[in-house]
Amino acid sequence: MSKSFTSFFLVTSFFVSSAQNQLPIENGEFEAVDSQTNSFTQWSNFQNNNGQVNYSIETQNLIQGSTKALKSEVLSLGGNGWDVKTQSDYWFRVEAGQTYTVRFWAKISGASSSAQMKVVFQSDAEGSYQGSNQSITQDWQQFTHNFTVTTANDTNRLSFWYMENNITYFLDQVEVVPENSITLNPAMTSQTVAGFGAGIKRRTENLYALEDSMREQIEALAFEDLEVNMIRFFVYHDLEDPNDNSDPFNLNTSALDWTRYSSTPNNYRSKYVAEALSNAFSLSTYGFDHIIGNCNSAPSWLKTNNSHAGGGTLISGQENEYSEFLVAFIKGMQDQYGIGVTAISPTNEPDYNVTYESMNTTPSELNSIIKNLNQRLLTENLEQIKIISPETFRVSSNNSGVSTINYVNAMFADTDVVAATDVVATHTYQAEVTSTDWSTLKNASQNKPVWVTESANLHSPDWDMADAQYHIDRIINGFNHGGLTGYMAHLFYESHKYQSEVDAGQKYGSSALVLWDSSNTIILPKRYYAFKHFANLIKKDYQKVFLNTFESAPDAVAFVSPDNSKVVVQLFAQNAISGFNLEIPKGTTSIDHYVTSDNSADNFRLVTTDNFDVQSNFLSIEMNPMSLHSFVFTIDPTLAIQNNTALEKKSLLRVFPNPTQSQIKLSFPQYEKHIVSIYQTNGTRVYHQNHSPSKTASIDVKSFSPGVYILKSTTKSEKQFVKIIIHN
Repeated sequence: MSKSFTSFFLVTSFFVSSAQNQLPIENGEFEAVDSQTNSFTQWSNFQNNNGQVNYSIETQNLIQGSTKALKSEVLSLGGNGWDVKTQSDYWFRVEAGQTYTVRFWAKISGASSSAQMKVVFQSDAEGSYQGSNQSITQDWQQFTHNFTVTTANDTNRLSFWYMENNITYFLDQVEVVPENSITLNPAMTSQTVAGFGAGIKRRTENLYALEDSMREQIEALAFEDLEVNMIRFFVYHDLEDPNDNSDPFNLNTSALDWTRYSSTPNNYRSKYVAEALSNAFSLSTYGFDHIIGNCNSAPSWLKTNNSHAGGGTLISGQENEYSEFLVAFIKGMQDQYGIGVTAISPTNEPDYNVTYESMNTTPSELNSIIKNLNQRLLTENLEQIKIISPETFRVSSNNSGVSTINYVNAMFADTDVVAATDVVATHTYQAEVTSTDWSTLKNASQNKPVWVTESANLHSPDWDMADAQYHIDRIINGFNHGGLTGYMAHLFYESHKYQSEVDAGQKYGSSALVLWDSSNTIILPKRYYAFKHFANLIKKDYQKVFLNTFESAPDAVAFVSPDNSKVVVQLFAQNAISGFNLEIPKGTTSIDHYVTSDNSADNFRLVTTDNFDVQSNFLSIEMNPMSLHSFVFTIDPTLAIQNNTALEKKSLLRVFPNPTQSQIKLSFPQYEKHIVSIYQTNGTRVYHQNHSPSKTASIDVKSFSPGVYILKSTTKSEKQFVKIIIHN
């Protein structure tokens, strides 16, 4: 017998976790279900004292990313008026003096506005009860409740009491975590990432005026070291100037002038665009998924002011000619240079008056252009080319017709334009883009992907983190609140000018990611390294993950890879933050930590993670002011699946506290009869008891000698073993 139980110990010691009651609670996502009872594992439902509730599993109208929720249709509250509840069977440990946060999602049906639900934390410790009434509405919302404990205890539980008759309550995504914790659920995802990049709309000729060796260094930094997959460049107005002929459906390609795109050193109009694009493609490790042609202005002969500059707009009735011009550009880039354009933008900042090449086009005028262009692309077998629009100057504004929100609202009053537009594009040239701005843009975009196609602190004289924050804020808030899927800086590269190099009152500085100065010294500002956190770590087809944060938390965003093997969490702190926790996703096998800050050494620096315990549930994090941190969790999906499978099978027997001095409490995975035996490691049985159907039991072990024991639980369907330790 001794040999037999030694074998049992070896088999089962790995199965029983030494951190078995760590937070967060198990199956708080309400996903794992017991197939025999069709109820959620780790949760029990009660209806006492004549209370009556129909408990079931809801699979419709859920939180995004969720597949199930608990549905509780309350028919009677019972004699006391509070006799119906849902309770977590997972016992978790709390520490004395620590504050904890309960977070959960809930909604109701059957009431005109709201109904009360009481969330309760309670343990076996006297005076541990702490509850809070929450007013639940008919829309899914997240609710929180904080509690502080005075006594450390292993046998804590969470309950939800239903407080009103004839109401149906829905409950999902429940967690209990230490105060000031950031948690994430990789199963709850939203938009899919299109990518990151920048433009070469200007300054290309300046780059190619440099010595080849320096130019090659700059291009390697922009296109190899930065793992971007989006690039944007001009559709030059003089590609077709004058008109090729009088027939907009019969293009004379010999009349097109490709000088701007070619590399002709002696021609001032040559911008080296095709060579710059080809070099970018050859340097790229992962390739470019989005090659965007953007037109600031139609040719002058197509415009109301007869000029490519100074505003004006397309002459009414010339939509066919303009579509021919844009199609000529798309086909010509392929035929002339082998460059496959993937997206076309027919306007650039139509809401913003400038003196250089531009069109000031109203939403109704742009609608005519978009519908005509969409039909032309179909006719020319170019339906794979995306139409992105309107590329307005700012996200929000109080002025009617100005800003992306107002402009898109006007555009999308036409359902044909909604159907024709593939991507809603915006620039972000405003002092601050708030969360409300982003969410309003998301609503205006009617579920279309949102791309930022230009963004910069223009002519910035600074290279520090305050300057980099411009991009960090827009990326994090855009993804969290605005449906953002793609983000582009204004320029990949440009020359940096100092104040002494410009005339009085003239703007100076730069806005690109890679710079060089008048001494031909290459400059990598902090915005370059901040951009690497996103471009190098977040790839196409990653999805944004739902995060839970706390009031004073750093700005945070998280993504998961398509195969669920990577979870990336990015945090930015404007001020110093200490003593908060970051949840480690289930199945984590390793963690990489990158940091960029105003410290001269923190340039996308890979920080040692030797002190990280991947078996723990949380990382303890401290952040210096103006610092950006990225945590890349490598996940073994089979470990996460095994964890969920264990819950599905309800195969976990839990014992608390362990080690113990006097008493242990058992949490059974199923409500059924159990035979519990306890053995010394030599096989001697010291306890044996039949337990009536229950999900819990208590055993007094204070008479046992200190040492290691094996607890065996037997039911009609399975046997389970747990190692327990009794000490003085």
